[in-house]
Amino acid sequence: MGEGPQLLTKRNNLLLHPANRWIILVTCTVQVCIIAVPLLKYSEVVPITIVLVLLSAVALFGSVTNALLYLCLISAAIPTRFFDDHLMLPLDFKFYEGLLVVIFCLAGVTWLFDQRQIWGRTKLDRPLLVLLLAFAGSAVIGLLYGQSVWQMLRDVRFPLYYAMFFVVTSFYEIGRSNSFLNLVVVSAAIVGFEYLVEFMQTVDLSFVGNFYRIARTEGLLLPIGALVAVTAFLFDHSSFRKLMAALALVPVGLALVLTMGRAMWVCMLAGLAVLVWLVISDPRASAKRGRRILVLVLVPVFLVAGGHLFQRGTGVGVEEMVVRRLQGAVRYSGGDQSIAGRLIAYKAALDNIRQRPLLGGGHGATVTYTRVDEYGNPYLFTSGKVDNLYLTLWMRMGIAGVVVFLWVFCRAIKLAHHLFKQTESTNTRYYCAAFIAVYVAMLVYGMADSTMIGNRLIFFHAVFLAILTRLEATDPALHPVRNSLTEHT
Repeated sequence: MGEGPQLLTKRNNLLLHPANRWIILVTCTVQVCIIAVPLLKYSEVVPITIVLVLLSAVALFGSVTNALLYLCLISAAIPTRFFDDHLMLPLDFKFYEGLLVVIFCLAGVTWLFDQRQIWGRTKLDRPLLVLLLAFAGSAVIGLLYGQSVWQMLRDVRFPLYYAMFFVVTSFYEIGRSNSFLNLVVVSAAIVGFEYLVEFMQTVDLSFVGNFYRIARTEGLLLPIGALVAVTAFLFDHSSFRKLMAALALVPVGLALVLTMGRAMWVCMLAGLAVLVWLVISDPRASAKRGRRILVLVLVPVFLVAGGHLFQRGTGVGVEEMVVRRLQGAVRYSGGDQSIAGRLIAYKAALDNIRQRPLLGGGHGATVTYTRVDEYGNPYLFTSGKVDNLYLTLWMRMGIAGVVVFLWVFCRAIKLAHHLFKQTESTNTRYYCAAFIAVYVAMLVYGMADSTMIGNRLIFFHAVFLAILTRLEATDPALHPVRNSLTEHT
């Protein structure tokens, strides 16, 4: 008698299981209808917004892990213009900030039901907590020095996104660490594709040698995604992920060329150099060392060849612009306005730093210097940052802020290297190698950009750090006693 209800329940569970192909087909059909039907009456913005809101609801009311991955995905895949023009919330809240608040609430509800600890203790808890307190303290210092409240709130909002680290360490399903790396690669491919679409829409292909440089906030994900994809070839054993990485490198590599970001090229080479060092110093890779080094050597060749083929196919002036950008950096004589503008900004920032070198002027501090517009006319420009991570930190938080920031990431890189050498897990080694390559590259990139404390891609940095420290805290090779006790309980 009891078998009937049990069998019915089992069939219902199978019917609603995410792997059910009919469920996937129905979901995709509904998705297409939601996008297509409103186009009959409204502009294209309306269906896109409706879909985004529905997807956000589905993601947020799932698990915390899915919500975190979704937040990272949309923060990279959706252009800044769309966020600012169509997805602004009341009180100047960004759409992704609203999602972040919901995730914090979801994590709190999950904790109440599961009776978990507020956060699991890890080796990066203290450095991250000190960093967040330093950001908050710098905001207070800015108020004491009379800095603009509007500027202070604008500058401090992004660094405080690092607080998401503590949600990830408690509620992220650590068995899905590779899901995050897959997301990084896919997000970078989406950004690269968007770069290509914008370039083709902007450039007039009827004129041979025409070129338009693309620059976006999300572009920082291009070298990050490229390094993770290359690391997959070296240390991941999954054929599917290697295929995905190979496909993603096509739009990512072309976008890296089209963005003409010299700092991105340098940080990409720095990340590849780190991977060469990991391969050479890895005692477990002796049999595959030559093949892996060959892969790393071929990556720059692939990027150059891709740019050349793109120029041959479209007639745009890629090579001419590359040569001009490189000559402007190597043979700088004051003619390159982008470099000249940065040097002027650095000098103005150093003048501010000399006044308050220890604790800085607080968040809200600004620097004013002369810039030149596209027509060569000079004008005064005021900003709360310069294109240098360390000078921006020093100006806002003093040398103390620079030390705390470097403490977090240098300790994380050291932790990743130790775990890379000790762990027996292939997935963990892949994650650690990707982390080391990415964040050595990002620290190099910080010499020419301040985005590690200045935009929404901080979500990626927070998740990267949190998953790393969770992997270290749960690795059986490093903590055999702790993990055996967990299994028995």
